[in-house]
Amino acid sequence: MRTAAATSSTDPFAPSQRSFPRRRVRAVFDSLTCLVVIAHQETPTEIFVSDDGDAIGAVWLPKGPILIDPRDRGPFKVITLTRTMAQLNGLAPCILDWDRYTPSERVLLKDAVETAKRARARMSGQSSNRPTWSGGRNVYA
Repeated sequence: MRTAAATSSTDPFAPSQRSFPRRRVRAVFDSLTCLVVIAHQETPTEIFVSDDGDAIGAVWLPKGPILIDPRDRGPFKVITLTRTMAQLNGLAPCILDWDRYTPSERVLLKDAVETAKRARARMSGQSSNRPTWSGGRNVYA
């Protein structure tokens, strides 16, 4: 039978020098973008969207590689996809003609545009929750 040692002689391992740099945690965000698109048709596996509201220039996108914001904004969808996929399909953040929408649709569109803008800022590493100087000594506490 084995007997227990009276003292332990275990030395902690010293951290060794890495032979490669650490991978950036935010590496995937560099290749993503978030867009507001107008959905014209939808199937269980694909969505027919355009970035300017014109069905003639709309494209079919598979739902697998994109992330669709679950909030219901009528025809306006906020999608996250790779920049390469957006460029291949001719999708980009564009200036919309707000006059062609009703006031109730403008509220939904404004919410979608602000959501996409916040998502793009978050993915690029920008943050709006930094404290501002108010003259107090505990501004950063």
